[in-house]
Amino acid sequence: MPDLKFENANALYIHLPFCTSKCPYCDFYSVKYSKQRVDLYWAALFMELEELTHKVNNHLLQTIYLGGGTPSLVAPFFIGELIKKIKNKFRVIPAAEITIEINPASITEEKIIALKRAGINRLSVGIQSFNDQHLNFLGRRSSSENNKKILTLVDQYFDSYSADLIFALPEQSLKEFEIDLEEMLKFNPPHISLYNLEIHENTPFYQRYNQGELKLPTEEVDAEMYELALKKLKTAGYQHYEISNFARRGYRARHNYIYWLYQPYLALGPGAAAFDGNCRSQNLSDLSLYLKYYNPQNLSFAEFLESEVSQPAGRFRQNKQNQEIKIRELNCLSKKEKMAEYSFLALRTAKGLFYHKFYCQFKVDFKSLYKEEIAELKENNLIEEGNERIYLTDRGKEVANKVFLKFLLD
Repeated sequence: MPDLKFENANALYIHLPFCTSKCPYCDFYSVKYSKQRVDLYWAALFMELEELTHKVNNHLLQTIYLGGGTPSLVAPFFIGELIKKIKNKFRVIPAAEITIEINPASITEEKIIALKRAGINRLSVGIQSFNDQHLNFLGRRSSSENNKKILTLVDQYFDSYSADLIFALPEQSLKEFEIDLEEMLKFNPPHISLYNLEIHENTPFYQRYNQGELKLPTEEVDAEMYELALKKLKTAGYQHYEISNFARRGYRARHNYIYWLYQPYLALGPGAAAFDGNCRSQNLSDLSLYLKYYNPQNLSFAEFLESEVSQPAGRFRQNKQNQEIKIRELNCLSKKEKMAEYSFLALRTAKGLFYHKFYCQFKVDFKSLYKEEIAELKENNLIEEGNERIYLTDRGKEVANKVFLKFLLD
């Protein structure tokens, strides 16, 4: 089966697909949590990690990110063992950013402490709202009071963390969003991520939206909320360094920045996607298939660790016999596709797209290639140009997807 070959990759994403229930807006791959599933999965995950080491040349990691799903459902013991294994297989720099997503409904003070001891040094906290009615609408099991309690605990034990808010919800008023922002700012988190509600296919919200049951705010109201956030967060001292992300000095999300800089990244787990600079590989979103491929004997994690000690090479060879099973999709990008993706990602950041960096990457003059598009976007006050770069205006950030479409080449 063809696969990626990494000359250089500094980031590793690990997908932990377990949830107690599915949020109606979420389109990330997830399955029902059970201790047995996690146990079997961890054995499989270690096997894929072993396989991954054979695809990478530099074996150097600057960031590790555990996303989901709901990673905070998994016992910190498993997280600690995984981080130890990664550090055994890769050269993880001493100042590496190691992040895990947590849901306030599935975290406790004991777990927060245990995650820190396991090697986690950054948390991403899915607050989403401080309004109980909106939390219920979003399918979140936490309450406003519990969200505040968890943020207080996180701040007590972690110097670096991010907190998420979702806005532009059906029937959400500008005042309600302002209250959410003000509640968030009371905790003074090092990093804040803001996402307007998007309706994704294959979600309950998509079905309700198509049936006319969900009425989203108008573009004007969405824009007012975004503008309000920009103003309040800037006044509070946050740097708006990417369309959806705000940070105090020194607390930008280094893992995500590797994506935005169009650099290669590694990935583990069902549904996880990797990129080697030319091709993108995505594991199929199927836990049963993943376990069949990487853990065909249904070994518990303890049994797997025992077998790894007794026959480590044999475990990897055994996996090689499963080549008839399709475990991932591979998509190699054309030069046009890579130039478009590079442009989208660079324009998400406050610095924007530098012409000389684009030329170094593709040996193509950006200003000549997109001359008409640049002129049109400047005329409509969606981008600005200066110092041999282009970047989004505040108005451009509000309609960023429309800007990005301009860089799709026929």
